[in-house]
Amino acid sequence: MFKYIWFKEVKESLSTWKGMLWLFVSSLIFSFTSYLLLTDKELSLLDQTELLWLLSKVIIGVAILIVAIDASSIITSEFEKETAESLFITPLKLKDLLLGKLLASLTLWGQIYIVAVPYMVVTSMGSGLLWGFAGYVALLGSLGITAMVMVIFAISLLYRSSKNTLTTSLIILLALSIPAFFSSTLTNNPMAQFFGVVNPVDNIFSSLDNVLVDYHQSLLQNWNYLLPLLLFLIASAVFMFFAAKRFQKEGVIKND
Repeated sequence: MFKYIWFKEVKESLSTWKGMLWLFVSSLIFSFTSYLLLTDKELSLLDQTELLWLLSKVIIGVAILIVAIDASSIITSEFEKETAESLFITPLKLKDLLLGKLLASLTLWGQIYIVAVPYMVVTSMGSGLLWGFAGYVALLGSLGITAMVMVIFAISLLYRSSKNTLTTSLIILLALSIPAFFSSTLTNNPMAQFFGVVNPVDNIFSSLDNVLVDYHQSLLQNWNYLLPLLLFLIASAVFMFFAAKRFQKEGVIKND
């Protein structure tokens, strides 16, 4: 049943102008960013590796934002349109619904990544970093986005309101993203150092810096950044599991 939910969401996304709008907006942002990185006089003074690092942050940042906005309504819309009850009187289980919706959100991330590939190819020409660039953007983006979507799904099950879910999700995303942009200037602050270790967005940016600027491309050389991301992913899955259990205990659905 999760495949039915997955394919249904993907089909609806590709057949509506709203679904295609996300990809068009992504393309515009990547085009504008790449143009500035390659033509702006001040930015051209930076090393190519630093330009790639900036572009990778834009790609993952845009993807997280778009997928988070989409995920905030992908479950709650079932309640607001009053289609949830008709779904749950079928043999559909909650875990199938969540898995199908999760795969749909990751498919959106995959589509954004495909849009970003040509820009990664063009900007990395001559650097020898294309495979590391593309590979780590895919890996780090997938880990971070999967974890963030599961957090949003948990919030969706608790609120069952698109407005409240979106507001809370954006607050969480801002709380994680803003400190990550200033972490390099707060290296002597103990609180900033601790938050940098546990902050998944900070670890994504730091790992990209390690790969693209410092040329440390092996997984072992990035393990200190990947481990916190994996722990955040596990914590997000646990949060979604407990939110699902509470959702079932409230008697909204009878099957498990």
